[in-house]
Amino acid sequence: MNDEKWVHAGRRALRLICALMVLWVASAHSLAGQPVGPSVGPVASLGEPLAVYLDCRASCDFNLIRTEITFVNWVRDREVANVHVLLTSQRAGAGGEHFTAAFLGDGALAGRGDTLTFTTNPTTTGDELRRGVTRMLALGLVQFVARTPNGQTLRVVPGETARAGDARPVPTRDPWNAWVFGVSLGGSTDGERSYKSQSLNTRWSANRVTEAWKTSFNYSYSYRGVTVAVQDLDSTGAVLSEETFRNRQRDWSGALSQVMSVTDHWSVGGDAEVASQTYRNQDLRMALRAAVEYNYFPYAEATRRELVFRYGAGVTSYRYADTTIFDQMRETLPSHFVQIEYRTREPWGSANVDMQHRNFLTDASKRTTEINVGFNVRLFRGFGINANGGYEWIRDQVYLPRGEQDAVDVLLRRRALLSGFQYQMRMGLSYTFGSIYNNVVNPRF
Repeated sequence: MNDEKWVHAGRRALRLICALMVLWVASAHSLAGQPVGPSVGPVASLGEPLAVYLDCRASCDFNLIRTEITFVNWVRDREVANVHVLLTSQRAGAGGEHFTAAFLGDGALAGRGDTLTFTTNPTTTGDELRRGVTRMLALGLVQFVARTPNGQTLRVVPGETARAGDARPVPTRDPWNAWVFGVSLGGSTDGERSYKSQSLNTRWSANRVTEAWKTSFNYSYSYRGVTVAVQDLDSTGAVLSEETFRNRQRDWSGALSQVMSVTDHWSVGGDAEVASQTYRNQDLRMALRAAVEYNYFPYAEATRRELVFRYGAGVTSYRYADTTIFDQMRETLPSHFVQIEYRTREPWGSANVDMQHRNFLTDASKRTTEINVGFNVRLFRGFGINANGGYEWIRDQVYLPRGEQDAVDVLLRRRALLSGFQYQMRMGLSYTFGSIYNNVVNPRF
């Protein structure tokens, strides 16, 4: 009965979030009517310094930006800005980041806009990244500042790397043929008298991304061990007895995927996976899948908006550590999935919806359906609302071991438990008022 109460509460909350999402997503196009590319036509001059609002959805050092770019007024509310700078990023092919800065004019500069990009590589340092982003923002703001009183005193001088004779040639041959490799190793330990925990994880990767193909290989291994001592004490605090419980989790997986770009809207791909998961009673899992993807918007606009439809099918073979609730030690199951994903990042905020359904082809009742929604919206000056949540209907736990789970298994979460649903929710409000200016940087203390 208690579970039913939580199920109904989760569904009511999910319906509320979905209703709010429909309202904001439906208004996205009307609210996002500002241009992304260069504008056309005359623009009025401003009679005061340029007010700029930086909407950073990426890695940026706002203190450095304010210190280096002093020829504008930085404001903390987009409603009072002449220029709204929307900075987004996505992973670049070589392992770096591809930043996109959309400059959106407002007020006297309404109708004027521009878009600049900046791309890092895997060896770019943190300082090179933040200074590259700052240079891109400064360059993009020059055309707007030219229409303000500050434009009369602004000087543009070449940087050290742009002076004559110092230009670096663009390499015509890549000895690595666009391949990027990565290795990571990490671990931790902590404990006290009655509790100890250790973890170890490693990851190996090899990726190659071009305009036509995307290839990636990843291998990961993780170990986590927890030891808990339960003591029975007398009235003086002396230990009468002690019982020790241990939980050891070992997981590893290797995956190879290949994606081919077909058009500006279509892609096809496939992947193979070999894995082992202690928690899910899987000694060995082997899977082969193929999928097709359609993006309603061109992939070039992915940092701003996406509406993606995916369909895939495959086969998975399982070898279990213990006999399952369906009396299986081994089995091979074909399955398929369909997914719809929508994301948008606009001056008014951001929103995303992700819906997915998957089931086994041999038994459609063994299925999982999930929906995740989220948004971060500025409703009016200084006031914003953000929320995200998800709900998952689970009916495909074919890997559950047969037999009763004892109390220790449940408390230490040594094995997955039977569950018909899973949910999570988060919501927040924010309101800021006072001075609109945000120019000063004071790093003391």
